[in-house]
Formats: sequence, structure tokens, C-alpha cells
Amino acid sequence: MKNKSDNAAFRNNYASEIYQLGADKAKFDLFNIIPKKYVQLHNEGYIHIHDAEAYGKVNNCSTPDLIAFFETIVLDSKTEQGKIQEIINKIKQLITDIALSQSGGIGFANFDSDIDVLFQKHDILLIPDNINFFHDCICEFLTWINTTRTRFCREPYYLSLNIGLSCSGWGKITAQTLLNTFMNMPSDYTRPNIIFKVNRNINSSQNSPNYDIFQLALSCTAKRMIPTYLLTDSNINNTCIPQKLGIMGCRTRVYNNINGSETTIGRGNVANVSINLPRLAIESKCIDEFFSLLDSMMDNASRLLIDRANQMKLNGEQYVKYILQNKIWTSVNSIDDMLKQGTLSIGFIGLSETVEVLTGTQYHMNSESYQIALDIIKHMRNFTDNFRDKYFINFSLLATPGEMISGRFCKIDKKYAKNPIQDKGFYTNSFHVPVDSQISIFEKINYEAPFHSLCNGGCITYVEFKSAPLTNVLALEDAINYATLKGISYLGFNYPLDICNSCKTNGTFDNCPQCNSNNVKRIRRVSGYLEDLNYFTEGKKAEESFRKPNVI
Repeated sequence: MKNKSDNAAFRNNYASEIYQLGADKAKFDLFNIIPKKYVQLHNEGYIHIHDAEAYGKVNNCSTPDLIAFFETIVLDSKTEQGKIQEIINKIKQLITDIALSQSGGIGFANFDSDIDVLFQKHDILLIPDNINFFHDCICEFLTWINTTRTRFCREPYYLSLNIGLSCSGWGKITAQTLLNTFMNMPSDYTRPNIIFKVNRNINSSQNSPNYDIFQLALSCTAKRMIPTYLLTDSNINNTCIPQKLGIMGCRTRVYNNINGSETTIGRGNVANVSINLPRLAIESKCIDEFFSLLDSMMDNASRLLIDRANQMKLNGEQYVKYILQNKIWTSVNSIDDMLKQGTLSIGFIGLSETVEVLTGTQYHMNSESYQIALDIIKHMRNFTDNFRDKYFINFSLLATPGEMISGRFCKIDKKYAKNPIQDKGFYTNSFHVPVDSQISIFEKINYEAPFHSLCNGGCITYVEFKSAPLTNVLALEDAINYATLKGISYLGFNYPLDICNSCKTNGTFDNCPQCNSNNVKRIRRVSGYLEDLNYFTEGKKAEESFRKPNVI
């Protein structure tokens, strides 16, 4: 049987093939359990049931409470450097064990300050010998993240490390070490997703205590596209406690909580489902009919998520027992608690194509079309809020990272509802302006910012450079400051990163400028993570070929 890939990080090997056979069998079996109505909507491309093989068994992603996890752990090591090594090793094991117990990504909301707390608790002095040893441990940790492919026998772990807010000794050393080490590691090392939490009082103003670390982060991004930036002062985030806010996976945001304390830490996303917006537009004769179809699909999506949660109550305890027993989710002792504290997210893709079908114009080209785009996402957010209030479940609206479905939906729609928007082979990610718009960085931020306050389950805006802005770090800082002002929650910077496999030269080129080799590895951002272009899905390869830089 030929392997099938649901994501860009897929690797072809025997163990992976065996896993895929099992996953396909699990999906087949579960499609006999999931209500037939929803299976039909999935198969016909109206919706996508993410991680269907995990339906009713495990949650999607988690932000573990690292401090709480270590409360019951007694270190065996007696020396300070032994303790450093043991703490890092236990974090690695934690990542592995969580990945075995869920279907999606893992985020640490304050990796730098958590390390500071743990090192202080275990009396690890901030002295040169310990700092140098810690550097070696972080180097080994990053190597492990990039070279270990034990997740489903084929993938690196989907890990996000949020940093930037710790002003204490080991916290600052952790952030600096992580950034410096990542910046100087092999160019094809693309994990983890380091997320720098920007805050004017702590790091982004020139007089703030961590401004030097912010500048280091910008230099790293200019060279490696990482870190990305969580803007804690933007209007969607400025009512949150910055230390309690973090991103997990490539963009998942969990914070608001109708059933308890508002925080990202010790919580996660239970499940999400995505709606194919262009399909609804193609089948509508007018805008009113589109909204009627959207209401019906939103209702189906929400009821599907509730069914998935109910199935998890019946079947999931044996699968998530590690998460429950080790307090990975804070104050969660049962699946019922997990479902109350977690989020159920309704996602979407292809807003740009949707508006183009409904109005004949891409939304960034016409004020009336743009208003319709906003009305659609406002309508969806109102729906999730109403469902949250009605059922006391943390429903949220997710701007889906369309890694697989950008191509899947488009391909299916060609069979059921042909339209010229399908000719390019993909639908545009979430609410993004088309990747070939060539508008300026600031225009792109202007258009996309209002959607960030609506998509409380997670979203990201990317701006695209023609090449690595190695000598123009100021452009990144200006974009971050402007994005914060306009209300962007989460911001990333893209540019082509090409690596010659023969002499390891990197830059942006077709043939290597040093040795003229055409044996080139091309690193691109697929959704939130970086990946070798060869492992992009069909739809994302098509999208990448259309990308044009945003002008400065």
C-alpha cells in the first residue's frame, strides 16, 4: 500500500508505513462510529475532521504546567551540572510521553522562566562553568528535537517554546542560549518553533530590561525565520496576563475560560474541525444564501465537536491517563474536567476565495468585499460565543493552518462544484490576503489585523520577504511595533531559505553561488513550522509556487 501523507513532516520508512496502515484502519473503523452525517460532510469536502484516527480517544494539544510537573520529582543527581542534565532529560521524556498521549502539538508557555524557577529550586548557581554546561545541554536538546523522528515513527515533535519575559538570571541566560544556539546550528534544523513574547514593559522598548534579548531574537529571525512573535500588547492580548499566555503548536491559542481560571498553562485544545468556506460560496446563489449555508455548517461543526467530546468521555480515559496522572493539565483529574478546561475549535480556510466568488473581487482590492470578509468571520465568532454560553463549553474560532486541507478541499471541490478559483490548486490559508498580492508589509498587516481579535482560538499573520533580511533587522522591529499597534496577535516573517547540500552554503538561489550545484534543499514555512519543501503536501507546494514578497 502506498503511503499517504497528512502533513509536511511525513517521512517514508517501514515503521512509518506500518503506522499509516494502522491510522487508516483506525479512521475506517471510527468512520463507522462517527455519525454518518458528519462522515459524509467530511468525505464530500464541506468540513475536515482533523486527526480522525484520534476521534473520541485523545485530545489535540497541550501546554503542560512544567513547574507543577516537577513538584513531585526528586532529582537523583548531587552535582549542579548533573541536575542541569537531569532536568533537561526529564523535559525530553515529558515531551515524548505527552506526544504518545495526544494527536497534536506541545507548547511551553514560559520556557525561560520555568528553567529559572527549576534551577533556583535545585540550587544551581549562575556561574560560568554551569552556564557553559547548560549551553551544551541546550545544543544537545535542539539536536534531539531536529533529529529524533519517533512521533508516529516519522516526524519530529511539534514543539513550541515561548520565551522573552523572564528578567531573572537563569531565565535571561535560557532565552539568550536558546536563541544563540539555534541561530548557529545547521541551517536545516527547523525545530522547535521558538515564540518570542513581545511586551513593551519587559523587552520591546529601548529602556526595558530585556531589550537586548529582543534584539537577539530579531537577529535570529533575520537569519533563520525563527522566532515568531506573540504580541502581548495588542488589543486581543492586552487584557491577558502575559506570563499566563502562550502559543502551542503552530498557532493554537487557549486562554479564555468559561469554566475556571483564564490561562494557557495546564490546558489545551481538545479537538477542532474546519469548514470549507469556498465550497459554500460556490454553491450559493447570493450572499444571504451563503450565510444560511454557513449557519447550517457551523451548527454541524459544533455538534460534531460535542459528539467527539462525548465519545472521549466514554472511551478516552485509558489513552490520556498519562496526562491525567501527571497533572499535565492543571487541576484536571478526569476526562470530564479536561473537556471543561479545554477548548473545542471551529476553524476555516479560504476566506479570500470565498469573497472572490461572492463579489467577484479579492477582499483586499475592494472596501465592500473587505466588509463582507469581516462580516463572515464576525458571524462565525458570534456563533462560537453563543454556543459557548449555551453549553458552558469553551468553544473558540480558529484560523486553521491549512497544511493539508488547502489542497484537499480544492481538489474535492473540482469534482462537486467547479470554479476558476480552483485552477491554482489550493485555497488561501485561513483569512490571509492571497500570497501573490504583492502588497506592502504594512498593508498586509492592516488588512489582516481585525481578524486576529475575532479568531480567539488562534491565528497568525505572515509577511513575506524576497530574501533573508540579514542587514535589515530594523524592518522586523518596525513591522512588530506596527503590528502591535494595529492589533495583530501573532506575527511571523517568511523568506526563501535555500541550502546547498554539496557545500552547505545558504541563501536564496536556484544554483549554489559557491559551487554551482543544483543539489539544493529548500526550507519554507508550511503553516507555522519550517519544513523541507520536498515534504510539503501537494496543495502547499502549489501555494508556495505562487508566493510573492510583500514590499517594504
